[in-house]
Amino acid sequence: MKIVLFDILMFVFTFFIAWGCINSFKAKNKFAIGFGLIALLVFLFADGLIIYYITKGA
Repeated sequence: MKIVLFDILMFVFTFFIAWGCINSFKAKNKFAIGFGLIALLVFLFADGLIIYYITKGA
């Protein structure tokens, strides 16, 4: 399996979501913290799947 642009964009979006979560903690915005953490968990799971299938070679 080769790396495509979508895989790279997923990692970039994950970085920006994590950055937004950090800023939400600083601002003490509970809704943004919750929404950001759920989105971050979903994107980290997707990144894990991307890494798994790239290293597996399937």
